[in-house]
Amino acid sequence: MPKFHHVKRLCAYLLIVAAMLLSIGTAFAAVTEESGRRVALVIGNSVYKTLPSLPNPANDVEEVASTLRAAGFDVTIGVNVDRIGLEDTVRRFLRSTSNAEAGLIYYSGHGIQVGGQNFLVPVDATLETPYDVETQTMPLDLILNHLKQNSRVQLIFLDACRNNPFNAQKFWMAEKLEPVGATRGLARIDSDLGSLIAFSTEPGQVALDGTGALSPYSESFIKRASEPNKEIRQVLTDVRRDVIAMTNGKQVPWENSSLMDSFYFIPAPPPPSVEPMQQVSVPEGAATTKLPIAPPHDETGSALLVTLNQLPKTGKLSFDGKPVEKGAKMPAAALTALTYDSSGVAAGTVGLIGYTVSDPYGQATQGVVAITVSADAGAKLAQLEQQKQMRLADADAYLKTLPRDVDTTIGVGPIEASLPVVPASVAEMTFKVAALPDKGTLRAGDRVIGLGHVLEAADIPALSYEPQIGTENQPFALTLQAANDDLPPATVTFKPVLDACDAAAAAPLDLQGVTAGKLPNEIDPDDALPACTEAMKAYPEVARFVYQLGRAQLANRDTKTAFATIKKAMDAGHVRAISELSALYLVGASVPANLDKSSEIAAMGAKKGDPFALYSYGKSLYYGRGAKADTQEGLKLMLQAADLGHTYAMNELGYIFFNGVNVPPDIERGIRFYESGLKRDDIYSMNSLGMIYRAGKAVPQDLEKALELFKRAADGGQPYAPRNIGLMYRDGLGVPKDESASITWLEMGAERGDYWSALERAKMARGDGSNPERLVTAAHYFALASAVNRPGTGDPKKQSDKELASLADSAKKKAAEAFSSELSPQELKVLPKAKSLNERLVLLAKATWVKRNPRYDLF
Repeated sequence: MPKFHHVKRLCAYLLIVAAMLLSIGTAFAAVTEESGRRVALVIGNSVYKTLPSLPNPANDVEEVASTLRAAGFDVTIGVNVDRIGLEDTVRRFLRSTSNAEAGLIYYSGHGIQVGGQNFLVPVDATLETPYDVETQTMPLDLILNHLKQNSRVQLIFLDACRNNPFNAQKFWMAEKLEPVGATRGLARIDSDLGSLIAFSTEPGQVALDGTGALSPYSESFIKRASEPNKEIRQVLTDVRRDVIAMTNGKQVPWENSSLMDSFYFIPAPPPPSVEPMQQVSVPEGAATTKLPIAPPHDETGSALLVTLNQLPKTGKLSFDGKPVEKGAKMPAAALTALTYDSSGVAAGTVGLIGYTVSDPYGQATQGVVAITVSADAGAKLAQLEQQKQMRLADADAYLKTLPRDVDTTIGVGPIEASLPVVPASVAEMTFKVAALPDKGTLRAGDRVIGLGHVLEAADIPALSYEPQIGTENQPFALTLQAANDDLPPATVTFKPVLDACDAAAAAPLDLQGVTAGKLPNEIDPDDALPACTEAMKAYPEVARFVYQLGRAQLANRDTKTAFATIKKAMDAGHVRAISELSALYLVGASVPANLDKSSEIAAMGAKKGDPFALYSYGKSLYYGRGAKADTQEGLKLMLQAADLGHTYAMNELGYIFFNGVNVPPDIERGIRFYESGLKRDDIYSMNSLGMIYRAGKAVPQDLEKALELFKRAADGGQPYAPRNIGLMYRDGLGVPKDESASITWLEMGAERGDYWSALERAKMARGDGSNPERLVTAAHYFALASAVNRPGTGDPKKQSDKELASLADSAKKKAAEAFSSELSPQELKVLPKAKSLNERLVLLAKATWVKRNPRYDLF
């Protein structure tokens, strides 16, 4: 009895020690573990169309992307992207950055500095003329500034400092023609608080491609960032040392950091999980009994090392048929293969195995196995083996019950996989992640799961998957297998899908959106209204759905309700709703038109980097409409909007430069911006280029091309293109004269709210003034022209008012009667009192047009 009491006390003591070690390891992990979402943009451009190709970048970024995925980043990758592809890739990344813990950019390829700014060069860039940087490249600051607003930590890595032979030596930067940087390479970037900027070489110097498949910088970055539990500044110190050695001192990496906290690519996980005290019985006199020891593991699936600190004083412990000595080191899996020879050991004897399990992060946990020699142990071992086989059968059956397909909605946060609870008989088993989605983020509770990670049984029903934006209709496989037993694996396929509201009413260039979106005229309210109403119920915390419901209501011509909904979305934090509300104040949709209020609201969205708000507020500043004129700042903001792919900004910049509005005219520069819009199917650029081809100014006249562009624009809902077509048919310009066709097109433009379409239609109806019926039509359209005229879009002197005044009262009274017949008594009653027949006719025209609820969202 005293012997067994001693053993019990010793086991209890070892249990306490093991528990203490476990708690210390856990505390250490809590200090070093990173939390929150990590997102990365990785771009590599190698195969340039006109500039010299680069051997490494495409290889670099594929390896870098894999490294970052292993570090828990959701990676948006672009390889050999052209300008439009770069826009799309950057926007997909920016949509993923909201509330990220860390945002990272890694760019490898050609880069250029102009005017102290750095620009990423897509593969279709030529950089042959002074106009090319602003329409062919992407300013790095645009991406970085957005990242600063949406993530706590920003990490920028630029392996783009090649000595590039650009043909032009000066490029337009807003209002200035700036020379290419006098020094080679890229310009220095100062980091803000929470940022780290790393260059593959010193600012102004040239990086080398190296002789291998990867550049020296990328090769070292991949190696060092993969090393566990190493703080980022130590990573970069090691990278610098490596690159200097690889290039014989010709290339010296450089960084500028203002990080406030430590950052680890591969943070230390919790220490190894070990059963602190296990009790095993072995039969008396058995030469080789395999010990049923539960193996240790760690949650990342790292290779663990076991050191045997204490061996039984009696009997013999062996591994792979060879005796084991004290201090022996072996893989963790070897614990399950240890055998014990109890020959000559008396029944009742207890021996102890004490061991330490260490991981690659320097963390260690201890465990103890108490081996009791027993006469009836054989039966117990057989029972344990039988129980094990039953557990394996239960585990196999469980894995076969996992669902094969799981739909996951994009952009609403992590979606529960709803996998079934593991049976109680399998509760002690662990499962290894053998295959993982390469896009999106898999979690078990708050923990991000990576390839090779080990899951406890309780983790599996807690699994969730957050799809990456832009992955709709792409399947992603998760394969689980029993961690220590040879069972067939099970695969669950996640299928990212768009919510019906996103599919029906998402807005273009919405950096809080999840898809490319629809133009206003492409929204079908019959689909969008119920879809977005349902989405708001399902995800009340997602402000995007509130905004998109407002878009659907605008498309349904329910402007008053839409205004309230969009205001609600703005108050809930949806940035695009800001510019939408600004637009409603601009055109006076359900509220009195107010340029000052519109500009004030747009300024809020511009500060948050929304492309539409950048354009709107930039335009207000440039023209001094609703804001104090500042052409320099206005031009800068519109150029930023164009850089993000906003085609309205491209069209406006084309107009400014082509016509020399507040700047010297530069026809070629204007055409470049129009053509940029055309490449992106912008209906306004189509109309503008059509007018240039029709006039034959700066380009050979091409009436057929002009008509084609006008019709494409009109088909897309452009409000002014119908007038241009109508005038061509009226005048027989490139087409046979056709009054009927001309009237059809002009009336379409008038109904869309184009002042000039209504004015020209009225003039055609008036003719020589001899036809009373046509004079009524003329009164109708002169009144409509006055009703829809808006500052900056129509005739500032309101020719329509003068024309209306010249018509006979009889014609105007009949036109007024026709308008009145479209309104209810209540609608007529609330009309403001008019001082004259002309004023009443215009009020009636506006009321009936508003009742038909024109598409305010097309302007």
